[in-house]
Amino acid sequence: MLLIACSAQSRQSQPAAQDEQTDKTEMAAQENANVVEKVAKPAKPVALKDCPQTDRQLRVALSRDADMNQVAVIYRNGDIVQTFNDEEPLFTDWYDQPAETFIHYVDANFDGHTDIFLGLGQSRTYSALLLWNPKTQLFERYGNLGEPSLQNPVFVPAEKAIYTSGSNSAFEYLYTKDVWDEETLIDTEALYYYANPAEYNGMNGTNVKKYNLYGPGEQLVKATNDIKQLPKGWQQIINLTQQP
Repeated sequence: MLLIACSAQSRQSQPAAQDEQTDKTEMAAQENANVVEKVAKPAKPVALKDCPQTDRQLRVALSRDADMNQVAVIYRNGDIVQTFNDEEPLFTDWYDQPAETFIHYVDANFDGHTDIFLGLGQSRTYSALLLWNPKTQLFERYGNLGEPSLQNPVFVPAEKAIYTSGSNSAFEYLYTKDVWDEETLIDTEALYYYANPAEYNGMNGTNVKKYNLYGPGEQLVKATNDIKQLPKGWQQIINLTQQP
């Protein structure tokens, strides 16, 4: 009889244990739903044009408010989690392009979490990086409009660097290399490219080469007309951005 009583008691407590386990499972699922999932780091440099414009967890809706300020509403798993609505624009304004054209998802600071890039990322345009902060469970804007400009960015995980590039004039094209130091992008190198250095030198009385690489403190590291004389990392970036 005692054994039967114990068996009955065990059967009666089983549903309660199952309910408790179900509650824990649901709580864990809810916690996971509130965290931006980690993503695998790409092995090679990734240009903005190759970054996905959709994400299985995240969605960004762009619009304007009554004062024509840009508004970015971020959804995670279908729920609104954050809104960016400041007087300072997030990126160079858009006209006829679909709003989705300005949205990219990328691990911009190489911490394993998906960040949001807003803007066209083209020469003479401004864009914004919204970096995921796992401590606050929120996205935070990095810098201000144009600082950094984020033109034609290439994300290089192996160096924890973002290369950017843009046209300064009809003759001059500027590349920069910024490296993440903790939570700050540090400008480490710059490369000036001249498609026709002879013509530029004749007009300006200078003696520049086609490629002119500068290090910290604007110290000239390499000046050459042969791309193969540049460090391989720079060769890769130039080829990736299709500069001759």
